Amino acid sequence: MAEAIPPVCVWLKRDLRASDHPALAEAVARARGGGVFAVFLYEPEVLAQPEHDASHSAFERECLSELDAALGRLGIRLVTRRGEAVAMLEQLRRETGFRLLVAHEETGTGVTYARDRRVRRWAREAGVEFHELPQGGVVRRLASRNGWNRLWEARMEAGRADVPRSTGRGGLATIARLATAGILDCRALGLPTDTKDRQRGGERAAGDVLDDFLSRRGRHYSGGISSPLSAPASCSRLSPYLAFGAISMRTVWQASEARRREVQASLLGATSPRDRGSLRAWQRSLKAVQARLHWHCHFMQKLEDEPAIEFHNMLRAADGLRETEVCPERLAAWQAGRTGYPLVDACLRSLVATGWLTFRMRALVVSFASYSLWLHWRPTGLFLARHFLDFEPGIHWSQLQMQSGTTGINTLRIYNPTKQALEQDPGGVFIRRWVPELAGVPSVFVHMPWTMPADAQRKAGCVIGRDYPAPIVDHAAAVREAKRRLAAVRNAPEARSEARGV
Repeated sequence: MAEAIPPVCVWLKRDLRASDHPALAEAVARARGGGVFAVFLYEPEVLAQPEHDASHSAFERECLSELDAALGRLGIRLVTRRGEAVAMLEQLRRETGFRLLVAHEETGTGVTYARDRRVRRWAREAGVEFHELPQGGVVRRLASRNGWNRLWEARMEAGRADVPRSTGRGGLATIARLATAGILDCRALGLPTDTKDRQRGGERAAGDVLDDFLSRRGRHYSGGISSPLSAPASCSRLSPYLAFGAISMRTVWQASEARRREVQASLLGATSPRDRGSLRAWQRSLKAVQARLHWHCHFMQKLEDEPAIEFHNMLRAADGLRETEVCPERLAAWQAGRTGYPLVDACLRSLVATGWLTFRMRALVVSFASYSLWLHWRPTGLFLARHFLDFEPGIHWSQLQMQSGTTGINTLRIYNPTKQALEQDPGGVFIRRWVPELAGVPSVFVHMPWTMPADAQRKAGCVIGRDYPAPIVDHAAAVREAKRRLAAVRNAPEARSEARGV
C-alpha cells in the first residue's frame, strides 16, 4: 500500500543547502506518508549562457556533494538529470507519479525566467501542483513598494524552516530505482577546467565564513571594505554562498542580529576605553552589514519587478546612447586588464584569477568602462557576470545600470581611476601584485606610470607602450564628453517625464 502513495518532488535550483529550506520543509510536511526526493537539473541552455563560467559549476558541484550527504541523513534522495527542465520533470513524473512539485521562487536570468514559466505551464497541463516558496526577502507579484520594508523584516525575523527527517514510505522503492546523472564536474559538463583561486562551495563552508566574520573579521567591516588590500578580510565574503543558496539570507540576518545584541549588551558593561572602542567598532560594522543585507534583497526586487532591465536601459530615453558606438578594441583591452590605468587593470586581472572584487572596485571598473571608454553596460556586464563567482542577476544588472547612468534617477557615479588608486592602494601593493609589469616602478610613479621620464622607465624595466600600455584614453577628456552626452539625454523632456514615473 505504501508504494501506491506518490512521493513529493523538490526541484533544487540555487538553494543548495539542507537547513532553513522552506521547499524541503514543505515537501516533508505535505508528503502524507509518501517519500520525498530532490532533483537537480544540469540544463544545457543555462550552461551555454554567456554569463556562465566553469567556476560557477565547480562551486555548485561542491555544494551538491555536501548537500547529497545531508539529504541522505534526512531520508531524502538527491537525483540529478541532464536535459531541458520540462522534459526532465515530465520524465520523473512518469517514473514516480509525483503530483506535488515544490521549489523556491528564483529571481534569475531571462533564460531561467522563461524556463520557470514553461514549467508552470507544464505543471498545469500535467495536473501537477507546483508550489513555489519565497527565498530571502524578494516578494513576487509585489503590487507596490510601499510596505516592502515591513515585509522584508517580517521574513527575516520569522522562524527558520528547519527540515525534519522524511519518514514517509510511499514510493521509496521507486525513488531508489531512479537513474541519476551523478554530481558532475566541469569536464563531464563539457566545460573548461576551473582555474580560479576561489572560495570553496558548500553549506559547511558558508557557516564557517559567517562564524569567522561575526566573531573576528567583522569588526573591521566599517572602513575596511573599500580598499582591495583590506577588503578580502574585512568583507563578509558570504556573497557566493547567498547566490547559490548554500546559506539563507534569514540565517545570516538572524546571526548578525544576535551578534548585534550581544555587542550592545557588552557595551553596557564595558568600562575600559579599549573595550568600549572595540565594541563601538563592532556596532558600526554590524549596522553597515545589516544595511547591505537589506540592499541585497532591495536590488533583487528591482529585477523581480522588471525582468527587462537585464537587457534594456531602465531609462528607455537612453536607448541608442551607447549601442551604436561599439569599440571591440576598447572592450578587449578592458577585459584583459590592459587599459594603461594600473588600478583598473589590477582589479580586472584579480577578478579573472579569483572570482571576486570588493564593491568599490567593482564600481570603479564599471564606471571606467561606461564613462571613460563609453562601452555599453551589457557586454561589460556579461564579462563581469562570468567572472563574479557570486553573480546574482538582480544585484548585478541593477548595479550595472546604476554605475552606467542609465537608470534616469540615480546620481552619476564617476570614479577617477588615479584618485582611487592613490586613496585605496597608496603604496601600490595591490597594483604590483596583479600588474607585475609595474613591479619595478617607483612608488611615486606606480599610480601614473605614463608620467615616468624615459630614463626612469628603462631603469624600472617598464617602457610605456612596450612593456605596459599607455592610457587607452584621456580619462578627464573622456568623462567630460560622457557627461555632456548623458546630460543631453537626461535633460530632455521625455527623459524627465519617464524618470518621474520610475
